[in-house]
Amino acid sequence: MKNTILFDLDGTLLDTLTDLTMAVNYALGRVGLPAKQSSEVASYLGDGYKVLMQRACDGDEKKADESYPYFTEYYSAHLEDNTKPYAGVVDCLKTLWQKGRKMAIVSNKGDEAVKILCGKFFTPYVTEFFGVTDTLPKKPAPDMLNLAIKTLRSDKSDCIMVGDGEADLEMAKRAGIEAVSVTWGFRKEEFLREQGAKTFLRVVEELKNL
Repeated sequence: MKNTILFDLDGTLLDTLTDLTMAVNYALGRVGLPAKQSSEVASYLGDGYKVLMQRACDGDEKKADESYPYFTEYYSAHLEDNTKPYAGVVDCLKTLWQKGRKMAIVSNKGDEAVKILCGKFFTPYVTEFFGVTDTLPKKPAPDMLNLAIKTLRSDKSDCIMVGDGEADLEMAKRAGIEAVSVTWGFRKEEFLREQGAKTFLRVVEELKNL
């Protein structure tokens, strides 16, 4: 039984796809590119904002650079419009909190957005949130995860990482902790297996048993 649980955010605890898709399409429109379907945007997620826009611009670096400020401006103003926890998530976090589990959230979103959304939806059950900053590199670098573990005063042998993407798997591997993949997020189980995932949660209620 692991007593410390580190969670990814987008696609694991929060359904952010609608707001992210709207922000991407706003930015694409500003630079004269066609809009993307939400399923396409979902496939671009997991590696931070800049990579998201590079993928949305089909690899056109110039357009990606031009569109990035529009994306960040729009998303900062609208990140709470449609975003919400997946059904049952808050109840599961409450149960884990009542069991005395230590928990933190590590995300490739910008740190400010992480703190706004997590503060709104997940306190008091989770109070430690970590996003990308100028000094805290994005996943799969293990820096955020290591900082979260240190902040929680936990030992890596007592930790588990829960996420929906390949970056979560690789980050956990680099940090030397176990990983569990959820299948309700932005990546399919078959793809996650190809990336080395071995343990899965297929319904949100299974979070309670971590």
